[in-house]
Order: sequence, then structure tokens, then C-alpha cells
Amino acid sequence: MNEENVERVESESSVWLDLSRPIVEGSPVYPGDPLFSARPFAECATDGFRGTLFSFGSHLGTHLDFPFHYFVDGETLDAFPVDFFFGKTAVLDFRDAIGIDSPRFAARLPERPAALTVDDLEPFASVVESVSFLFLQTGWSARLGASDYYTDFPSLSREVCEWLVGFPNLRVLGLETPSLVSFPRLAADGDRGREENDDNSSAFDPEFGELLPTPDPRVEELRPVRVETSSEIADSEIAGTLDPDADADCHRVLLGADPPILILEGLTSLDALPKFGADDICDDRVPFDSRRVFETACPPLPIVGADGCPVRVVAKLLPIASR
Repeated sequence: MNEENVERVESESSVWLDLSRPIVEGSPVYPGDPLFSARPFAECATDGFRGTLFSFGSHLGTHLDFPFHYFVDGETLDAFPVDFFFGKTAVLDFRDAIGIDSPRFAARLPERPAALTVDDLEPFASVVESVSFLFLQTGWSARLGASDYYTDFPSLSREVCEWLVGFPNLRVLGLETPSLVSFPRLAADGDRGREENDDNSSAFDPEFGELLPTPDPRVEELRPVRVETSSEIADSEIAGTLDPDADADCHRVLLGADPPILILEGLTSLDALPKFGADDICDDRVPFDSRRVFETACPPLPIVGADGCPVRVVAKLLPIASR
């Protein structure tokens, strides 16, 4: 574990861990998304105070996806009460199953990323039914900044998302990856992460000035098109293969559930948390152990109408003696 990436706040009764990515100018973003920008609109020397204009996309860094992200009539951020963003949490460790050093990851193909299956998750059913937040650990956060971070990450299948929807208590699914299903083809013509765009060109915004990066047409042409229905995917002739629309399809399964499961992407520092793993499987199941469960808080800014929002994710651990 890289201790520099883990902020600990200790008290007599608990330990707080920061699971969020720092946001700075030049922070990596999903291909095609706007870069983070911080520009002063007032300075102490000239105005007597300092003020800063922040510009960023709704899916910057560690962030939450809301139903409006994929549904024209989906709930927006402000539709969720503040207590929705606090919950009992468990981490399932799948690094050996689909992590970067796993045989399944080594055997992946461009059209078939390494993906979790229902068989991987079913032994943990008693854990999933006992929590409201579920974090899936794959080790991918260590790849942040690498050229394949946004294009070749461990993925989920539609079947896994449908299985998770069967747990009505589950409110938030947390991932180290930047999305649900990877798109290796995005990297077919070279590294296309916005953070690696050498010319870093910008478009002029008439209200705020030069803030928004010009979209790279190569990336825009390859980004999967978001549609309102997924019948083409459900009826695909290549059943079981993760196609270019699979990421959108998996989002719609989770965000379109009743109640919806919000998607928390870009988590870091999960090594510092208690977890459940394959070594805990006994008679094809993992018994629930409350000592490995902790509280998580991830309230977003109260932006009305938002489809997503960066969040500060904080985990609260009790002292070992108290668990």
C-alpha cells in the first residue's frame, strides 16, 4: 500500500480513511471529458481577496453516477436524500480473480475484457445482502496515470449487474476502475487519454474565457454511443461477449433498477480496508463477519440536476479491539 495516498485521521474511537483521488490541474480524465481547470477571478494583491473559478466534468476523479447519466428521465443528484450517501460497507477482494496479475486478465482479448462473473460473486451473497455499499477490489487504482488505465481495466458483465440488482438493500457499488466495462479499442490508435494530449488545445467559452479543452475527434469517433434502449445488446448474436455498448448497458441495469444502485467509480487505497476474499469461502459460501464491515460517507455537492459529481469518499473504521 502506498501510504502517501492514504489520509488517516485517528481518534480515540475510530480511524478515518480517504479513498478519493486528489484533483489537480492535469488530473487524468475519461477520454473526451473536459480537463479540470482552476482559474482565479480575483487576487489578494488587486482585489483584496482571492476567488477561483473551477471548471470540470461531472465524472471527474472519484465520482458518483446518477440515473440521469443514462436516462433522459432518470433521477438527478438532488433526488437523493443526504442519508443515501452514508452506509455500511464491505470490500470484496477479486485481485486474484481478475486483477492485472491474474490468468483471466492475461487471457483477455480486445473484444472480451477480463470480467467478473456471477460465479465469482455468488459465494459472497450473505455479505452483499448485509450491506448497503459494496466495493469491488481489483487493484486497478495502482494503474492511474498509465496509458491503459481507461481502456483495459477489469470489467463487469451484464449478468453480474443483474445479480446485484437482486439485493434491494444495495445502494452504492464502488469500483477502483473508471467505469464498468473497458474499451480496449479506444487505445488502438495510440494513447488517447485526455491527460496525454500534447497540444492541450482549448475552446473559448464566451462567458468564462478559455477553459474547456477541445474534444479530440479521434476519441469522439470511438466513444460508445449512449442510447435509451438496450434491446440490440440483449438480442446480440454474440451472447456473452462484451461489445462496445456493454458499458452503457451495464450502467442502465444498475441505474435503472428500482431502487437504483448508484455507481461510485475511481476509488483508491482499498488495501487499507478490511475485506472478504476467496480464502474465506467455506462450503461454497463466505459467512458474514460484521468485524470486517465499516461505515462509508460519500456525499456530493448539492448540485441540482446533476448526472454525476466528484465526491470525497471517507471510510470510518473502528479500532480493532472494538470490531
